[in-house]
Amino acid sequence: MERIKEYDRFIKTLLKEIPKLIETIDMGPVENKTGIRDLVTEVDRGIEKFLTEKILEKFPDHQILGEETYDPEKTYDLKNLWVIDPIDGTTNFVKQRNDFCTLIAYFEDGQPILSYIYEVDKDDLYWAMAGDRVYLNDQPLEKPKDLALSQSIISTDIRRMNGNRPELFQGLLMESFGMRSVGTSGLDGSRVIAGRFGGYLNYRGGPWDFAPFFLMADLLDLVFVNLKGEKLDLSDYSDYIIANKKVYDDFKKISDQLGL
Repeated sequence: MERIKEYDRFIKTLLKEIPKLIETIDMGPVENKTGIRDLVTEVDRGIEKFLTEKILEKFPDHQILGEETYDPEKTYDLKNLWVIDPIDGTTNFVKQRNDFCTLIAYFEDGQPILSYIYEVDKDDLYWAMAGDRVYLNDQPLEKPKDLALSQSIISTDIRRMNGNRPELFQGLLMESFGMRSVGTSGLDGSRVIAGRFGGYLNYRGGPWDFAPFFLMADLLDLVFVNLKGEKLDLSDYSDYIIANKKVYDDFKKISDQLGL
């Protein structure tokens, strides 16, 4: 456990460097990746480079799966794997300069060991260590209340979910207490972890979008599966839901009625 605590202290030190690092990197031209709303900047690349170099300098036998350097043809070894999203919510970063975060998760032999969601502009860190609890900064988080969908705010990427699963989107919109979207997997998910949202659905996220949720959901007794109810892995893109159990049960009823 002391070894993992050392890892934790190291990563927290790196995360605290990110606000200053952002100020030193020229954003450069904003580029499109898979479409006009899938953006990347030199800040994304610079932060991933910084984290990758620091982690591999300390742990040269470990491996990195990062969003900006991801190779779909490569097989990533789960023995000692760090999964990184340098700027989750690049559109928010470019357009608003807030509501973005950095995600890091560490796996040993395929098991989640450390998870971090760092909300940069607020300097808030959601983090978890296997065998411990989930924390917001120094405060442990309690298990979220298990409220039904009709009593809960849920979140999703409205454009993508409505465009790809319109019947499901409309069903959730009508049955939930309300729907919101922060616009970043990490922060939408963090609101479920903190009990502010009852659930978050993502259509086709990358491993870097959902890696921290494995450990956090387990420690808080939340449901974290793909939209078919299957366990996720880190090998590919996937849709997914993280939710309290009652919200998930209500989601499944809607999904089953639609034959999805």
